[in-house]
Amino acid sequence: MVSLRLALSNPTLPEITDGYEIQLHHSMGHDRFFDVYDIPPGLRFQKVLLSKIKVSAVIAIHTDSFSSREWCRREIIEAKRHNRPLVIANCISDKDERGFPYLGNVPIVRLDDENSNRVDIVIRALLDEILRDFLWKCRVELMRPNKKKPRVIFLPRPPELISLAALIPAAEGRRSIIVYPDPPLGAEEERLFHAIAPKIRLRSATEWLAGVVR
Repeated sequence: MVSLRLALSNPTLPEITDGYEIQLHHSMGHDRFFDVYDIPPGLRFQKVLLSKIKVSAVIAIHTDSFSSREWCRREIIEAKRHNRPLVIANCISDKDERGFPYLGNVPIVRLDDENSNRVDIVIRALLDEILRDFLWKCRVELMRPNKKKPRVIFLPRPPELISLAALIPAAEGRRSIIVYPDPPLGAEEERLFHAIAPKIRLRSATEWLAGVVR
C-alpha cells in the first residue's frame, strides 16, 4: 500500500482537494491521508501528523498562505528529514510573502482551481518519485561498500543544506561521503556545502562507482 499524504495548506480550494479525493478513491492499491480531514477526534494532532509523514509519500499544495502556516512548514521539514517522496503542487495565485526555502529540490507541478484536471499529473509525478525512491534503495544495496571507512551515506535525492541537519550530528565529526542519484551537483552548490561542512564530501552515484577523488 502507498500512503499518499497530502499537506493541505489551504482547504478553500474545493475543486483541487475534491479532485485528489476522486483520483485516489479510484486508484487501486493507494491509501491517502488528508491532514485537514483524516485526524480522528480525540487523537493528538501533532503525534498523528508526525507518525503519518514518516511512512508516507507527500503532496504539498503550495498556495499563497502556505509559508505563513506553521504546520505546513513543519510537514515539509519532516518529509525532507525522513527522505520521503515529495511533490509540490504550485497553486500560487498572486504571491507568497516569504517563499519557504525547503520547498525546493523536488518536482514542482503547476496546478490551480482553473486547471484541476491536472491533478492526475501531480499524482503521476508522485508515483514516479515513489518508484525512483524504490529503485534507488535497490541500487544502494549493490553499491554499499564492505568497509565503512570513511562513513558513506546514501541519499535518495541530491543533497541540500537541510540534509546536514541530520547528517552532521550522525557523523560525529568524522569524515563522511554523501552519495546521491545522478546528475552531479554544480560546483557552486558543492562549494557552499564545503564551506558549511568541510568534512563531508559529495559524490553522485556514477562518481562513487568510478572512484572519483577530489
